Amino acid sequence: MMKRLKFRGHEIFICLRPHTGWKNQLSFLPEENLFELPLRNSLDIFSAYKIAKIIRERNIEIIHAHAARDYPLAALAVRIAKIKLVLTRHLLFALNPLHKFLLPKDIVFIAVTEAVRGKLLEQKLVPPERIRLIYNGVDILHFQTTKETINRKKLLQELKLPVESLLVGIAGEVSAHKGQADFVRAAAMILKQFPATEFLIIGRNGLAQNKYREQLEKLIEEFGLQNKIHFPGWFEDVAPIFSILDILVSASHIESFGLTIAEASASACAVVSTETEGAKEIVENNETGKLVPIGNPTVLANAINEFLQDEAMRKTFGLKAQKIAKEKFDIERMINETEKVYKEILSANKK
Repeated sequence: MMKRLKFRGHEIFICLRPHTGWKNQLSFLPEENLFELPLRNSLDIFSAYKIAKIIRERNIEIIHAHAARDYPLAALAVRIAKIKLVLTRHLLFALNPLHKFLLPKDIVFIAVTEAVRGKLLEQKLVPPERIRLIYNGVDILHFQTTKETINRKKLLQELKLPVESLLVGIAGEVSAHKGQADFVRAAAMILKQFPATEFLIIGRNGLAQNKYREQLEKLIEEFGLQNKIHFPGWFEDVAPIFSILDILVSASHIESFGLTIAEASASACAVVSTETEGAKEIVENNETGKLVPIGNPTVLANAINEFLQDEAMRKTFGLKAQKIAKEKFDIERMINETEKVYKEILSANKK
């Protein structure tokens, strides 16, 4: 999103923590537009004053923060510098009382789903008109083009997978709430009916999740699936891997949006997902994908089997999902709507 805003003529400045890896991904910005600050915690007054100083020196008009831990710092900085604040809320969890105390009354929240917007409304942090719904965006054209040009056989060979295999994947952080254990249990059932299927657990696990990864590997070993379930790691560009999947599975126990579902839809990939709040806003059950109860590997396996046995149905669902993704989740639409929020704020400020 930031790169596209820059290409539209906006000047972008980023405050980031040292050694986070983000700097490499921001090479499209001039070095002088990147500021490394301690940002130690939500009440790091020193960092807040530094941000306020940067705001004044660079004539910045809007601060936009995305993580709850950064909301108080951003709020303190805009109070000092007397500019406007936009906060994007990605999660369903309630914000703590500190936020209600520190946040300016004229802020605007961007909620990434109706479910997130509903949670913000429940908290009564700001008037309803200051909570805007803007779905997360996906580069639809990139996913569509990749799907049309991918060499499936070559990529399967690179992944050391049988070129004629049916491929079912789950993507996201390797973490208990993402439901990879349910995916493994479902895979054991699916293989009894479709032994040529291969399963991918796509994602990275941080240090905190190493134990869960070990539990998964133990579960895979218990079912004797070491040669059928694979951990290819994470891909900075998931479009190629999503383009060769026959089915993308989301087995999450909680999901505020479901970016991988939107990305798979953009790839015209059939989707089976648990009925999380986020998934229900992306998947039209039995039209663009299949929704199943949370934490039920048997029902999950049955839904995947329905797709595996019917290639025509997979293609039909995938194309319908891609059409909806273009309409609702294209990144250009997200940027247009975000720009509109910025312009409204600045226009109101000039009155």
